[in-house]
Amino acid sequence: MSRNVVLYELMSLDGFADDPGEGEWFGDADERFMGFLDEVIAKQDTVLLGRRTFDKWAPYWPTSTMQPFADFINTTPKLVFSSTDLGVAWSPSDQVRAAAAPFVTDLKRTDGGDIGIHGSLSLARTLLAAQLVDELRLVVAPSLDGRGKRLFDGDAGLQRFELLTSERSGGCLLLHYRRRS
Repeated sequence: MSRNVVLYELMSLDGFADDPGEGEWFGDADERFMGFLDEVIAKQDTVLLGRRTFDKWAPYWPTSTMQPFADFINTTPKLVFSSTDLGVAWSPSDQVRAAAAPFVTDLKRTDGGDIGIHGSLSLARTLLAAQLVDELRLVVAPSLDGRGKRLFDGDAGLQRFELLTSERSGGCLLLHYRRRS
């Protein structure tokens, strides 16, 4: 049996996912937004992070009270893809110097729950291009950002997903897709 890689991403209508919320483009999400997040993380027992996300999150999340994510991200094992030593300790985190795609291919074959990707756009795009992402959990804000990095940059080629659920949280869309076999 294979573990699922689940990509959870916050993004604007025009596809930008770089530093969501810092430009205040999320607006009127309600309690369903947090329920959607809780559904995603309830099945995850491993998180994959890129170096940039790790460096940004490591000083913030250990003292955050934003639930349910703070407890989850502070206690779940994190695998951080980086070729240079991590400058900050954030337990439980382990550095991975290997190439992401072969490493995740092997990780999917191990026992355990879902493997989550949160933020980490470069890593997410690498794993999408390698067709290793099994589910997309997207929160689409009712805003156009027009700047930053896009989650889908065109390098992944044609991939087909089926829509499992779609809900609203205020003006945001909460979308759940699964890769078609």
